[in-house]
Amino acid sequence: MRIIANGESRQVAEGISVEQFLLDCGWRPTQVVVEQNGNVLPRKNLKSQILRENDRIEIIVPVAGG
Repeated sequence: MRIIANGESRQVAEGISVEQFLLDCGWRPTQVVVEQNGNVLPRKNLKSQILRENDRIEIIVPVAGG
């Protein structure tokens, strides 16, 4: 199935969780903020939140600095 991740179309397995998608892409779920279809997902929900056809997700990596 297809999703849009950070503006790019991606093919993913049906039934994949947001957490597994992040891991497959090389992101650490504990180090990113994820928005799914305009809603920020709590980290505790990443494992149980399943991606669906045409979902739009944004993965944001917070950066500290001064």
